[in-house]
Amino acid sequence: MTVTLQLRTRLGIAGTLLIGTTLATGVWSVTSFRNVSRVVDETVTDDERATDATAKLAGGLEREDDAMLLALSDSPRGKAELVRERASVERALVHLANSLHAPDERRIATQLRSDIDIYRHAGDRLVESASSADARMRYHEQVNPLLRRAVATTNQLRDQHFRSSLLVAEWARDRSTQSMLIVGAISVAALILLIAIVLHLARVVMLPLRETTRAVEGIRRGDFTQRVRVRRDDELGRLGGGLNRMADELQEFRRANIGEVIKAKETLEATLEALPDAVIVIDRDRNVSSTNPRAVDALGSVHGRGLDDLPVPLVTRDSVDAVLRSSAAPDPRVDLARAIELEIAGRPRKLLPRVVPIEGSRGAVLVLSDVTELVRLDEMRLELVAVASHELRTPLTTMRMTLLMMKERAAAYEPRDREIVETAVLGVEQLSTLVDEFLDLTQIEAGQLRLEWSRVSLAELVEHCARGVEASQIHVEVHTEGAVESIAGDRKRLGMAVSNVLSNAIKYTPAGGRIEVRATLGARATIEVIDSGPGVPAEFRERIFDRFFRVEHVRGGEVRPAGVGIGLYIARQVIAAHGGTIQCDAAPNGGARFAISIPLER
Repeated sequence: MTVTLQLRTRLGIAGTLLIGTTLATGVWSVTSFRNVSRVVDETVTDDERATDATAKLAGGLEREDDAMLLALSDSPRGKAELVRERASVERALVHLANSLHAPDERRIATQLRSDIDIYRHAGDRLVESASSADARMRYHEQVNPLLRRAVATTNQLRDQHFRSSLLVAEWARDRSTQSMLIVGAISVAALILLIAIVLHLARVVMLPLRETTRAVEGIRRGDFTQRVRVRRDDELGRLGGGLNRMADELQEFRRANIGEVIKAKETLEATLEALPDAVIVIDRDRNVSSTNPRAVDALGSVHGRGLDDLPVPLVTRDSVDAVLRSSAAPDPRVDLARAIELEIAGRPRKLLPRVVPIEGSRGAVLVLSDVTELVRLDEMRLELVAVASHELRTPLTTMRMTLLMMKERAAAYEPRDREIVETAVLGVEQLSTLVDEFLDLTQIEAGQLRLEWSRVSLAELVEHCARGVEASQIHVEVHTEGAVESIAGDRKRLGMAVSNVLSNAIKYTPAGGRIEVRATLGARATIEVIDSGPGVPAEFRERIFDRFFRVEHVRGGEVRPAGVGIGLYIARQVIAAHGGTIQCDAAPNGGARFAISIPLER
């Protein structure tokens, strides 16, 4: 069974070999050169000592010889001087003996000791017979030659020590050369080892990594046939094996699911063809990538064309652009006013555009729903409302005048009859207001709402509207401080708008509740209506200004106050015609707060 070392184990062994070789080379080099340095230092020191000792010894012998000559002529003083010089020579001999280590040097030192002793023995005999006439002649014949021999031995000892120093220097040079050769050989061996390790790692690491990278890149491009050759059972081998298994599974997954993908694509295409709406798929590059037959009937052949080439209004293309940029779904509310007119099969049709983002910012879908019949029905409804409202005005005017005349004579009636007349007058007034609202609605829808501009006192307008609403069980507070100046506007239309907002607050405020109306003048005229009712949910605070919309229609199970859902719609349109805004948010006490903002001038 073959045992495969793991990659980290091989890296550890290679690192250990390199570190061990480097440490061994360093330790051996340091030890070797340290020994050489120590031997050279000791040799130099000994050489200096020996040279100094031989110089002192030679000088001492000469001075001792001079003292001996002095003793021959002046015996007492010369003998004293001779003793001192001999003591100095003895010290020089001891110092020299301590500096000698080689056997040849010690042999010559022994010979020198003997020569000095012979010289001194001859000198002592001569000094004892110093009174004889031939003393000096005997000195030159017997003693001085012995001194020369001792001095010559001293010089021989110095030369021998010099030769020993040369031998040590040669040894140090040879040892240094040997050390450098060994260090060089070890360095070359370490370099060869390092190259071998690098080549090995390149073969066992870099090659598998390169193959793995190539396989990963191929798999990324969709080529699931890429495989990595597994050479060893190490970390890289397991990585390659895992990559091969992943490629196998991906290839099997694609082979098993390609049929499902094709089936899903065919189902999607069949669904698009069966849809009654025109569907245009637009990719992230603003190009049409797919259409269904209804889209071809409505727009012609637009596949592959850009968004700007679609025969739809600019506002529709802008909506698609906004969805492509933000990937956010637009307002899902259906507004038939946004329907566009296109000719399909030779007949004009009304198509309502809707834009749906594709998840993941991959594009958007433009759906054109045929709402021709709905638009026609809406037009018929508006026409019916307009005709009915117009036809009701004449009998309502007659009834109102008759009831007002009866009210003038109500003093002669019984209390019960007077109450009936007042109730009838109030009902006719409410019905007349409703008819006026319906007429305004038809004018707004037809774009024919006309304003009669004049100067309107904001304070009087708000107070008049507050007095005109019926709120017997609800406390209505009006604050008009600082609103004494007048603004430009249509008194009747503004009064209708404020009254509609106030009436809406009264409908939803329970008995015993409180409504606060504030009018202020600053850079713009502001009217706030704050009630203590249940408030308006955040998701409906814009939709309540749509025509015929009521929260109770969406959220069933709630009490439905009287009304048809056009009061706030008319209020917003009237305020917008004055260049102002109206919005709804939550009141601090939990109710609803309606804020109207109108410019001061036309």
